[in-house]
Amino acid sequence: MRVALEISFSFKHEVDASGLELELPEGADVLSALREFVHRYPHLKPRLFTGSGEAHRHINALINGGNVAFKKGFLTVLHDGDHLTLLPPVGGG
Repeated sequence: MRVALEISFSFKHEVDASGLELELPEGADVLSALREFVHRYPHLKPRLFTGSGEAHRHINALINGGNVAFKKGFLTVLHDGDHLTLLPPVGGG
């Protein structure tokens, strides 16, 4: 299945972020998509994953505009044609 990936992090200039698509197996989740992305761009691994291989908690992910935090987090299953957006931490007050 194909999933469109949009990167909103400061490192998006380091990757070919225009029209980025991931080819994933059926039933893949957001964590699998992150791993595939890091497989393509290994230098980004420390920014997205902890030393133990878990996704950093500060990463926000949206599927078709809906925050995965309100679903199953990074274990939320993706579907063919989904649009996955990765957002940096947001702060303010």
